[in-house]
Amino acid sequence: MKKEWVFYILAAIGAGLVLYLSWQTRPQMATVWFIPSWVAAWADENRNDTLRTAVPFVALGWLLGGWLSLQHRPLRQWVLAWAALVGLVVVAEVGQLFEKNRSFDVGDIGWGAAGALLGLATVAAMRVLYLLLRARASQG
Repeated sequence: MKKEWVFYILAAIGAGLVLYLSWQTRPQMATVWFIPSWVAAWADENRNDTLRTAVPFVALGWLLGGWLSLQHRPLRQWVLAWAALVGLVVVAEVGQLFEKNRSFDVGDIGWGAAGALLGLATVAAMRVLYLLLRARASQG
């Protein structure tokens, strides 16, 4: 039961941070007190404006993928996890329609979806590799 609460708390913090940062009046990360200056400098460069959306979704993909992997969940639930993360980025972007200094960007949705897919796929690949190596060791 403890493990479940840790997961739920981390997932809620991750989703909350995505929404909090997406709905800030000013999109500059340098204004957010808990973002390290070197991360903020990278995120605030114009060339990284939409790419930076992928970063928290890679981390959330790792978190959800780790949980799904530990729970031995079927592929259908992995797809649902990805859809939930895409839903989160859509909510974050729609919320920006109500902020004067922010703008809705389909590119951000694409980058968020790609980041979530990368995070989930990384964990899935590691799980498959682990199972292959374990099977090979038991035969050997």
